[in-house]
Amino acid sequence: MASEEELRAYLRRAAAELHRTRQRLAAHSEPVVVLGGGCRFPGGVTSPEDLWELVREERETVSLPPAERGWDPEPGLAGGFLTGITDFDPAFFGLGAREGALLDPQQRLLLETSWEALTRSGLDPPALHGSRTAVFVGLTYSDFYDQWRTRVPEADLNALATGSSMSLAAGRLSYTYGFRGPAVTVDTACSSGLVALHQAVSALRNGECDLALVSAAAVLSSPDMFGFSRRQGVLSPDGRCRSFSAGADGWGLAEGAATLVLQRLSDHERGALPALAVVRGSAVNQVGAGPGLTAPTTVSQRQVMEAALASAGLTAADVDLVEGHGTGTALGDAVEVRAVAAAYGAHRPPGSPVLLGSLKSNIGHTQMPGGLGGVLKAALAMRHGLAPRSLHAEAPLAEVDLTSANVRLLDTARPWPEREEGPRRAAVSSFGLSGTNAHVVLEQPPPEVAGRRGGRPVPRYRRARHWPVQSPNPQDGTS
Repeated sequence: MASEEELRAYLRRAAAELHRTRQRLAAHSEPVVVLGGGCRFPGGVTSPEDLWELVREERETVSLPPAERGWDPEPGLAGGFLTGITDFDPAFFGLGAREGALLDPQQRLLLETSWEALTRSGLDPPALHGSRTAVFVGLTYSDFYDQWRTRVPEADLNALATGSSMSLAAGRLSYTYGFRGPAVTVDTACSSGLVALHQAVSALRNGECDLALVSAAAVLSSPDMFGFSRRQGVLSPDGRCRSFSAGADGWGLAEGAATLVLQRLSDHERGALPALAVVRGSAVNQVGAGPGLTAPTTVSQRQVMEAALASAGLTAADVDLVEGHGTGTALGDAVEVRAVAAAYGAHRPPGSPVLLGSLKSNIGHTQMPGGLGGVLKAALAMRHGLAPRSLHAEAPLAEVDLTSANVRLLDTARPWPEREEGPRRAAVSSFGLSGTNAHVVLEQPPPEVAGRRGGRPVPRYRRARHWPVQSPNPQDGTS
C-alpha cells in the first residue's frame, strides 16, 4: 500500500500534468492578433486606409487594361487592374537591376506590401533578422514566366525562372528579411490567401514561430486568365462582380496583393504594438467527391463555417457580419448564401439576420489575395462601426429567400449592429476553384489596444521601369 508521502508525490505529478494539459489546450485555441497590413488593389489603393475609403465611398474600379500592358484590345478584357506594374525599386530590397527586371510583378508586390505591413505594425524590419518569423504566401500561377521565357536572352533564363517560381516566393521574403521560421507557399487557387492565414494561425498556436507574415498576390501579366475564365463560362462580360445579385453573370477578374502581420495574443499583451483585429478561429476543408472537380457545395461551405465557429468557441449569434466570397456567378453565389443561411441564419434569433456583403463587388475577383482583402475590409468595418454597402445588390439573387434564411444582403451601408455585451465580430469566407474552402472568425481588438497605431514611416521607393529586355533573336530564349 502506498505511503502518504508517495500519494502526495503522485497527486503533485498529476496536478502538474493537468496544468500542462490545460496549457496545451489553451495554446491550441489562443487568439491571434493581426497587427497591421499592407496592400495594393485596383482604384489606386496602396494602403488599408485607401481600401476603407474605397468601400466607404462605394466606388467601383472596373477599367480596360492599362496601355502599358500592350495587350491587343478585344471585347471582354475589362477588369480590376493595378497600374505601374513595370516599375520597381530593386535596390531597396537588395536586388540588382537585372534581377529586379526579371522578378515577377507578383513577387515585387509581396516585397513591397510585406515591408509596409511590418512598418505599419510598429516593427523595424532589419531588427527582425534572425527572428522566429514565419512566412506563408498564397500564389497560384505566374504567367509572367510564360510570357517571357521564349523572349528573353538565354543568359536571363535562370533569373527569370527563380524570379517567377512560386515555390521560392515565401523563401524570398525570408531571405530578404533574414527570418528563421517556416516559409511556405500555399496554392489552393482562389482561397490561397485565407488558407495561408489559417496555416499561420496554426503555426503560431503550435509554437513554430513568434511572428508570422501572411501574403498573397495576383497580377495578370497576360490576358490568358481571361480566356480560361471565358472558356469555363464564368467571366462577366463587362468585368463586374455582381455579388449575390439577381444580375450576377460571372466574375470580373482583378489584381491585387496584401500582407498581414500576425502575433499570439499573449505575446501582444506584453508589448505595445498596434492591433487591427483578433483572429478568434479559423478552419479549412475540402469539397471532396462532389458534382465536379471545381464545383462548390453548400454542405462543405456550411461545415467549414461551423468548424471555424467551433475553433473560436463562439456561436453563430456572436457574429454580426459575413464578408462573403461572392464571385458573382449564379451557381456559386446561391451555394454560398445557402451555406451562410444554414451555418449562421438558422442559429440566430428571428429578426436578427446576419449581414452579408463582398469586397469583390467593388474591386472584382482578385483571386489569391481576395480573402486577405476581405480580412482588411472586415477589420476596418469593425473599427469604424460601419457595415459597407455591397454594390449591385439592389435586386438580390432569387434562388434563396433571404428573409426566411435570416440573412440580410448589404444593399445599403448600415451602422454596425448594437450589442448588449461583447465586441464586434465578423467572419470572412474564401472558396478555391480547387475545392479547398477557408473561413476565419475575427473580433474587434480589446479597447486598451484598439487605439494603438504603428508609428514607423512607410518607405519611399525610388521606382523606375524595370522590365525584361526582349532578345533580338526570340529563338535565344528557350526553356
